[in-house]
Amino acid sequence: REVQDIVDLGVDLRLNERVENLDQIFAEGFTAVLISVGAHEGIRLPIPGASLDGVLINTRFLRDVRLGQYRLNEDGTLETNGSPRLGRRVLVLGGGNVAIDVARTAIRLGCGVSMICLESRDKMPAHPWEVEAALEEGVKLYTDRTFERVNADETMRANGVECMKVESFRFDEAGRLQVEKIAGSSHVIPCDSVIFSVGQRAGLAFIPDDAGVGLTERKTIAVNPNTFAATRPGVFAAGDSVSGTAFVIEAVATGHKAAASMLRYLRREGLEPPARPNLPVVQLSKEEIAERMGRGEIRRRPRVPLPQLPLERRVLTFAEVEGGYEEPSAQEEAGRCLACGICSECMSCTFACGVKAIDHDMVDRVETLNVGAVILAPGYEVYHAELSEEFGFGRYPNVVTALQLERLLSASGPTMGHVHRPSDHQKPKRLAFLQCIGSRDAHHDYCSAVCCMYATKEAVIAKEHDPDLDVHVFMMDMRAFSKGYAAYFERARDRYGVHYHRCRVSTVREEPETHDLLLSYCDERGQLHSEKFDLVVLSVGMEISEPVRQLGKRLGVELDEYGFCHTPLFNPLETTRPGIFAAGPFRAPKDIPESVVEASGAAAAAAAQLSRSRHTLTTVREFPPERDVSAEEPRIGVFVCSCGSNIGGFVDVPAVTDYARNLPRVGLAEFNLYTCSQDSIRHIAEQMSGHNLNRLIVASCTPLTHQPLFQDSLRAAGLNPYLFEMANIRNQCSWVHSKDRESATGKAKDLVRMAVARAGRLEQLHTVDVSVKQEALVVGGGPAGMTAALSLANQGFPVHLVEQESQLGGNLRHVYTAMNGQDPQLLLNRLVENVQGNDKISLHLASRVVASSGFMGGFTSTIQNGSSGAHEINHGVTILATGATEYRGPDYGYGSHPRVVTQQEFEALLAGTTPGSAGASPALGQGASRPVRDASTIDHVNGVDGAGRPPREGPPTIAMIQCVGPGERFCSRICCTVALKNALRVKDLYPDAVVVILFRDIRTYGFHERLYTAARRRGVIFLRYDPERKPEVKLGEVKGPSSGLMLEAWDSAVKRRIQLEPDWLVLSMPVVPNPSAKQLAALFRVNRDADGFFLEAHVKLRPVDFATDGIFMAGMAHYPKLLDESIVQAQAAAARAARVLSRDLLTAGGRVATVDASLCTGCLTCVRICPFKVPRIRPDLVGAGGIQGTAHVEASVCRGCGSCAAECPARAIQLSHYTDLQMATKVGALFESNPVNPVNPV
Repeated sequence: REVQDIVDLGVDLRLNERVENLDQIFAEGFTAVLISVGAHEGIRLPIPGASLDGVLINTRFLRDVRLGQYRLNEDGTLETNGSPRLGRRVLVLGGGNVAIDVARTAIRLGCGVSMICLESRDKMPAHPWEVEAALEEGVKLYTDRTFERVNADETMRANGVECMKVESFRFDEAGRLQVEKIAGSSHVIPCDSVIFSVGQRAGLAFIPDDAGVGLTERKTIAVNPNTFAATRPGVFAAGDSVSGTAFVIEAVATGHKAAASMLRYLRREGLEPPARPNLPVVQLSKEEIAERMGRGEIRRRPRVPLPQLPLERRVLTFAEVEGGYEEPSAQEEAGRCLACGICSECMSCTFACGVKAIDHDMVDRVETLNVGAVILAPGYEVYHAELSEEFGFGRYPNVVTALQLERLLSASGPTMGHVHRPSDHQKPKRLAFLQCIGSRDAHHDYCSAVCCMYATKEAVIAKEHDPDLDVHVFMMDMRAFSKGYAAYFERARDRYGVHYHRCRVSTVREEPETHDLLLSYCDERGQLHSEKFDLVVLSVGMEISEPVRQLGKRLGVELDEYGFCHTPLFNPLETTRPGIFAAGPFRAPKDIPESVVEASGAAAAAAAQLSRSRHTLTTVREFPPERDVSAEEPRIGVFVCSCGSNIGGFVDVPAVTDYARNLPRVGLAEFNLYTCSQDSIRHIAEQMSGHNLNRLIVASCTPLTHQPLFQDSLRAAGLNPYLFEMANIRNQCSWVHSKDRESATGKAKDLVRMAVARAGRLEQLHTVDVSVKQEALVVGGGPAGMTAALSLANQGFPVHLVEQESQLGGNLRHVYTAMNGQDPQLLLNRLVENVQGNDKISLHLASRVVASSGFMGGFTSTIQNGSSGAHEINHGVTILATGATEYRGPDYGYGSHPRVVTQQEFEALLAGTTPGSAGASPALGQGASRPVRDASTIDHVNGVDGAGRPPREGPPTIAMIQCVGPGERFCSRICCTVALKNALRVKDLYPDAVVVILFRDIRTYGFHERLYTAARRRGVIFLRYDPERKPEVKLGEVKGPSSGLMLEAWDSAVKRRIQLEPDWLVLSMPVVPNPSAKQLAALFRVNRDADGFFLEAHVKLRPVDFATDGIFMAGMAHYPKLLDESIVQAQAAAARAARVLSRDLLTAGGRVATVDASLCTGCLTCVRICPFKVPRIRPDLVGAGGIQGTAHVEASVCRGCGSCAAECPARAIQLSHYTDLQMATKVGALFESNPVNPVNPV
């Protein structure tokens, strides 16, 4: 097997060839030669009779036995098959391990065996256990004896060895043996055969004296011990030919070292290897061991012996004497380990890696860096599910965590995307998810925020893999709180048939025979169920690992009791230590999009401190001059990626590569394990230059992620980056045809053929540098807009802040209480003061943006002010932070009764301010000031309606209804938290007040779960209603103490209708887009989602970017969010904007639309259709038929969307890099069957 592994690497293995002349090897063209012939020649001592018949050599004897030359028949006779005859009495001369091997081998051939050695028993070079085994098998041992001569019988065959007893012996300085013999001790040990086993030496006879390869006095090759280079350049040696007889592992080690030296020699580098660092080794002192023994952590135990063949069996066979451990004995032996090692240096990870990413000589090192800011984003670890023993994880094989299921569902996972039960590898029929494992329990007072949605995602994927799979999710609440999450949950439930149960399963039991799992649960009707499942998935929550906690302590930042980093509400990314910022789940549980947003926000916070040092450490990559290939015939290089097993596991990558090699104009085709790795990128550039290629095709994944990387490899080869084409054989082949390798491979060939055809039509395109106007426009003066403006201004960039109201603050003017007791109005005052006092911010109040044009780095916008008129500003980026508003629809009688109010109005009542009249109060938000509250303001809640009517007796009753109006369609994210905040405020004012919250799901994600817990503990009543049976409100007239309100709701828990007569009905109205959002979207040519909120370019990769370059979003204009979340997103938008503003020049052009004036009729279609208003009619241009005035597209402004090219009725517009000819050629290649390659393939 090992030999085949070597051949598979491409090694040319030549057997049965004798090397007679070292010079001839070099003459054949070899540059480096390794001599590793081994010590395979046994030594025959120069004593009288050493060459008699019947005298054998150890290595030849063992070789002949291994080749079957000696065979013991059933009648006890011994066949030799051409080898020297072996007598019945064998005498082995020597005392090493090989001598023991010879003796024990002769025993198995039916011989009587004796051994003679120079040393005493306790000083024999053989291992003591080997000597003991030989004695057990019947070998006689004669120690302390010399070999004087081999005696012969009358036929001149050896019949004994004359010996003398030894008094002592030693080796002198020259290595010669000096022996003191006991006088008169001469004696003869009789035998029929003698086998010399006194050592081996390397067979170096093929090296002549004049070959330049020096030898030592021990007749081994003289080498440099560091490099294993011999005295002749280009010659290296390893193994026994250098060391003499040694162990196999030592030979392997010298082979590794010699190979490394040869590689350096072939690369013409210095032969001396770099100094190896001192690898870390744990040193346990005797005192430490004694202390651990005293604590009972370790105890002395003898080695567990390996099982051995019985003596009577092993002497009759050449089978392995020692067997392997069974599991109990293996665990017992492993239990003896003191666990003092760091790495066993087995190198398995290095070999498995395959791309040499692991350096076993790398050690920890301490580096000191001088930095101006630190961002902590160490992430989280999943809850250790084995701690919740009631669910059986670690005991029941078919209980897995959601992270493990994620790997099973992955195409690159251990089961190639197929879900199998660990117990029997069968496909499960019923699957159960148990939610909130390690969240929302007695030991975790927070929600992990991600579990509901990743369980839903995995349930959907599992159903897509197997539509017949019966999936059940057991949950307390469905926390589908973010953008698009509610719709995804409903799709999983309604379209895919995932079953959701509102209950918390308390325990999981297993049927031992089948390993099926039994779940007992109580449904919402109060009925008890017991069901069997094939696989149970634990949706484990987030925790902070102990190393991360220690990191926080070392850095001096405050952590909470769970290890999460404490950050202030109004500075959510700042830790308690100035200059250190936190982002991601380290701050609080959150999902990927929010983590990405926080990362950008933390970068902005750090950049504000580092702005004066911007670009001082920046290095610019330099590329060689670009080669003009316009006059050259296309020579295409095709590189096919295996992507590990992600592509290679489902597509025959070598077959696709061979197919590409024979396509027209292909000059090189090869495949890589990971084409996007840095070494592969360098290799591509080298191959493009070395083979004179001028087009590049990479067949791998989507160009959305790696296209710029591969284009840089073209630039590194001195080629235009637009001479690149990509075939997506991952998304379009291996992912969608994972169960049909033949179809996936065939489709991959089609895609490569099409890419090759189009590549032959690609042209060099060029770009222009456009200067950046290093100013920003921020639209919206709420907390998000002000934060974004301040973040950019603090980085040194001028900002124009436009607010349509006459004062700053937006929704923040109407928020009076925060979850942690901090006054939001203090933040408002601070933000307004900082904005007004910052000389980098130009403030435009009571103003609107009425026009905007241009491109990233060079926008021109018109600001309309009611008092001063309109004026234009130039800016490089735009941030839209226009906020949102509280829905004010007629649901549940709102606007028809003075006691039916929104949460925003109710918060104003609680704060002691007077809200606007019902149905006409200000948009969702916060007030500019908060009056001093006295006891009389409580009456606003306790029944006084402004007409002086007395309150009714007893504590007030407050009813709150969640998910109102549009909130039935999408989750407004903040409603539950705001309702709980206000409910707790009522309890602060009136401890005996009755507060009832009617809800569908309580979605208090993350640390907001603590509000939910606090509300329950303080007596807030929660009634869940189904969407099909919404609460009903009956409105009456306010008379005396009666509010005139009657509320009826079906309580799904107690299964009966509940009637309430609340003093106030508070509606948790959802946040809806600002009415100006539609107009602004058209003005700035950006997209909105189905609910009217601004639509991000990519939910994970670009969560604050619009698809329109240079325009960003922040705050509730993107989606409803709490105050701290708006602040974070504003900082993130500022960070993204600063990436543009910090540059002096941007690159434009390349993939842009071009107009052929001779075909243009000036029909204005392109002018009307372009979403970016780029095409213009130039009257100085002459069009088709002599028409004066044709369309013109400015390359520096064009976004390359292709709308004009698609709509032009005269086909006068082409999109560079996607011309009609290029695309038609590509499509036409789909239907070609056997294209011929005129280029000599490489």
